[in-house]
Amino acid sequence: LILDPDRFVQLGRLGILSATGRCLAFGADADGTVLGEGAGAVVLRPLEEALRRGDRIYGVIKGTGISTRSGTVGFTAPNPQAQADAIRRSVRSAGVDPRTISYVETHGTGTALGDPIEVRGLTLAYGNPDLWDAQLQVEHRCTLGSIKPNIGHLEAGAGILGLIKVLLQLQRGLLLPSVTSDQPNPQIPFDQIPFAVQRTLAPWQRPVVTKDGAAVEVPRRAGLSSFGV
Repeated sequence: LILDPDRFVQLGRLGILSATGRCLAFGADADGTVLGEGAGAVVLRPLEEALRRGDRIYGVIKGTGISTRSGTVGFTAPNPQAQADAIRRSVRSAGVDPRTISYVETHGTGTALGDPIEVRGLTLAYGNPDLWDAQLQVEHRCTLGSIKPNIGHLEAGAGILGLIKVLLQLQRGLLLPSVTSDQPNPQIPFDQIPFAVQRTLAPWQRPVVTKDGAAVEVPRRAGLSSFGV
């Protein structure tokens, strides 16, 4: 809950809030974020216990990583190398080839500075051949989304809402469109990287890779990023 108007004043002075009142993550017209209020909750259990209990399982968290490194370029953006390192740790602990991750729910605040740095961190991590499975041949394509244009930036609650969005998309087998500008942020070289913003409602297809000369379907896999200050 936002109970103190000074919060808006502070964030406005830092240039974080959108002057238009619209959050357009990864878009050319992105000029800041919009605050929202809300909360979310999930139940976490070890997979074996959930299976034994007969729980409804929405997803399996295979790996996590965290970065607290300094050296950021400003209050509104992380250190891209530190972010890439955190993603690498997540992927290593998950034991999956990052090229088989077909969707990332990003922090996606819609700031002109933060969005390109977030994509830079993803590109550095996912494009690291040390994390690839040498037995797989993969044409890596991954879409990006952000819930913030829909509900605002819930600050401390932002990450859990992103997780819930990912789980519901897994359950339904659908990818939701991410609200953004007609034109992408010119600071993000989308034509040179394996990432694109999810712009339409579409079936979440399971990626197909080649292993030992045979086509193999892999599970739907997602990444989730959330930044704090």
